Amino acid sequence: MNSSVALERIDIDDVATDPERIAAEIHRQLGDIPGPVPVHAIARALDIDEIKTKPLQNFEGMLLTKPERDFGTVLLNSLGSPQRRNYSLAHELGHFLCGWHIPTHDAGFRCTQRDMALPSGNARHVKQEREANQFAIELLAPPRLVKPYLRRLPDLEHVLSMHMALDISKVAAARRYVELHKERLAVVFAKNSSFIYAVRGSEFPWIDLAEGDPLSVLPHAPSEERISEMVEADPRDWFIRTPSVEIAAQVLSQEKGHAMILLHAANAQEDDGA
Repeated sequence: MNSSVALERIDIDDVATDPERIAAEIHRQLGDIPGPVPVHAIARALDIDEIKTKPLQNFEGMLLTKPERDFGTVLLNSLGSPQRRNYSLAHELGHFLCGWHIPTHDAGFRCTQRDMALPSGNARHVKQEREANQFAIELLAPPRLVKPYLRRLPDLEHVLSMHMALDISKVAAARRYVELHKERLAVVFAKNSSFIYAVRGSEFPWIDLAEGDPLSVLPHAPSEERISEMVEADPRDWFIRTPSVEIAAQVLSQEKGHAMILLHAANAQEDDGA
């Protein structure tokens, strides 16, 4: 996984106008490699000369570099899972390769768990964190490697399969799954039956919930399983006000009260034979 790779930095810098093009050029040079993507080897090939891990309390990743981007050092939170560290490394590599990114902290780029999920703050910070997130997921889960998981009906089992095969976190896998699936999907992240945030596919209706709002009764998985069946849900329970829409929900129960809920939207008239 960490074997060396050969990459031409100059060709990557030539297309460095947006995160997606940078990731695409890296994959063009790598060729049709299978997953998981060797992010540590890629970072070292692109002038990240040191990758350290240590316990961190307030952030997940940190990048130290110069404006010239001729070298970089990345610090990762050893308290996170290996999959989270992979994502954090890809995120910091995104800051490194997006030469227009400017540190918003005195000590370089310091990125929190929230920066890597739902960044907030001033406009520059939010834009840069979103771009680093876009680069990270395009690098770790390019469409070519995700397509096999999108061919069947929506199911969180496919998200877990992506998580394992691509060595990315369940959260990153779920977000990517929803983003690329042809069906109208959203994934809701919750804790103790309260809403944290949601990620919607481009065609999924707006979910009018705020952080901390209580969620309706969720489907339960059988005692020996972590994932429930996909069952019909009332759109009003999700504060979805789009008329003539049907919602189905599936829940993945996780540790410490966390849950991931996959929502599937369909037009009500699709099943009436019209």
